Amino acid sequence: MAAAAAAATAAAGGTTVALCDSGVDHRIGGKDSTELVVHEERDRVPKEFVDELVAILGENLTVDYEERVYHGTPQNSFHKSVNVPDVVVFPRSQDDVKKIVMICNKYKVPIVPYGGATSIEGHTLAPHGGVCIDMSSMKKIKSLHVEDMDVVVEPGVGWIELNEYLKPYGLFFPLDPGKAWSHYWRNVCYSLFWFTSCEAVLPNGDVVKTGSRARKSAAGYDLARLIIGSEGTLGVITEVTLRLQKIPSHSVVAMCNFQTIKDAADVAIATMLSGIQVSRVELLDEVQIKAINMANGKNLPEIPTLMFEFIGTEAYALEQTLLVQKIATEHRGSDFVFVKEPDAKQELWKIRKEALWAGFAMKPDHEAMTTVCLLITCQHID
Repeated sequence: MAAAAAAATAAAGGTTVALCDSGVDHRIGGKDSTELVVHEERDRVPKEFVDELVAILGENLTVDYEERVYHGTPQNSFHKSVNVPDVVVFPRSQDDVKKIVMICNKYKVPIVPYGGATSIEGHTLAPHGGVCIDMSSMKKIKSLHVEDMDVVVEPGVGWIELNEYLKPYGLFFPLDPGKAWSHYWRNVCYSLFWFTSCEAVLPNGDVVKTGSRARKSAAGYDLARLIIGSEGTLGVITEVTLRLQKIPSHSVVAMCNFQTIKDAADVAIATMLSGIQVSRVELLDEVQIKAINMANGKNLPEIPTLMFEFIGTEAYALEQTLLVQKIATEHRGSDFVFVKEPDAKQELWKIRKEALWAGFAMKPDHEAMTTVCLLITCQHID
């Protein structure tokens, strides 16, 4: 109980729990802004509040400054922190979450749910302090329904570990963040609507279950996606039901070079309009390719490059690949290569998956600003 005792002591008086901690980097917010995101003083978190959290969580709570800074400072985000959470808690069950939320409601303390920390829009910031609810300890895979191709999981289950669990059953969860995050990357063929239902703790402590495991339903409001889409602002998600897919029997990975970004974009658009089922398509510009060459000792042509993945039967995947090769040639594409062997495919995708780290290696004294671009929505700009 040493950590719990330290938390109670910190709240008692001599040590301030967070507030506007000395040493916090108070940054400006918003494009072209010179104003702090938060102007007013924050209230001290009451000792009684921390005592009540300690009583239900014991060691699963911290007021350690470094830990609070880690949870309150997003990486590679345009939005910067001006404050950090007062307390970070690690619930292990829905009941823990319910009790935490009820205590926060009682003392009017802000709540920031914290999952994979992949947000690039400031969702994990704590501008008014409060409690960061880190869901990483809720890691149960509660049930798998192979014939229905869905799985019920807690929010702390990561994408990679889930797919490792599903592999023996010939199933997988398609959304791929490109690294060990619980977010999305494979979203061309596989859309973002892979959540059928969820359970969440509302701000007053009530538990709501939205939707069902039905593959399709038009009964009432689509509250499941409302809760999930709110990204923690309407409630703390404690369980989610995910749709699954059969692992593709075969796949082909291809790469092609272009002289301009416009040519590459035109190929991506033409491919989509042709009806070809592309599993993934990724664009790397000449600067990104240069960074990859520098970081990994490669000798790739430093020009805009498209990467594709095609799935299906062996014949179908190869047919789609050759059709895209023809489209690329019509748009001045060059050096079109494709591979079918597992090791070769992994080596090609490694180029994309290590892009961020290659950028850091190229400019080690810089920060990254991560954004999302859907290439298929690009318009021609002369």
